[in-house]
Amino acid sequence: MRLFPIAAFAGAAFLLGACVNGAVSLPTVATDADNIATGLAAAAKDLRNANVLSAAQLVQLDNALSAVQAAAAAVAQATSASAAQPEVAQLAAAVNAMVAALSEVPTLPAPVPEILAAANVMLPVLESAVGLPAPAAASAAMTASEAERVLAEQAQDFRAGH
Repeated sequence: MRLFPIAAFAGAAFLLGACVNGAVSLPTVATDADNIATGLAAAAKDLRNANVLSAAQLVQLDNALSAVQAAAAAVAQATSASAAQPEVAQLAAAVNAMVAALSEVPTLPAPVPEILAAANVMLPVLESAVGLPAPAAASAAMTASEAERVLAEQAQDFRAGH
């Protein structure tokens, strides 16, 4: 299987966790998790509109997106960082499943690659915020702040029906 270029970003954001220094609050983690889920929902909509996925890839995408949304909702219900750990881990696994579902697509329409990159940058930040070990680092194409902005903008546009 060919590696999806965005997957390289998954480990990239470990360094970004140092910027946070554990100062990310649980409500911020919940908001960021929701923005990841909604941003990925926007990406799924863009992929459907571009008609670049096979029926099997659409099923994989839908399953992964459902898992992302369920994990994000569970993060929002967590009452402590330790209680959020399994949900954040599930969120990371679901995002990775979504990336894997898209790994065979030769060309993804904009802004899908940017959304996937932003989600992968934010995951280690969330993992660090709830006390989970984050993956080993590589260089990142965007900062955590940039990733947060991308996801928030995509989520806002998606909620507004754009």
